[in-house]
Amino acid sequence: MEWPNFYSNAYGTNNQMVSGLLSEMVIDEQMRQYRKRTLVQEIDEALASKNKELFLRLTDELKEIMAYEQA
Repeated sequence: MEWPNFYSNAYGTNNQMVSGLLSEMVIDEQMRQYRKRTLVQEIDEALASKNKELFLRLTDELKEIMAYEQA
């Protein structure tokens, strides 16, 4: 007698689900790293143009990303 797989879902088998979740985690990490790089460039540009409002907004976003990574 074969036991039913209660853990299957839209992904199919457990292995497919784990693979899907790992893929999502890798993509999320790459997106975060890319955004951090672009934020640093944008922060440098805001400093060069002496745009305090933009600088503060961008550094706040960078702080949020870094806090998320610390958690």
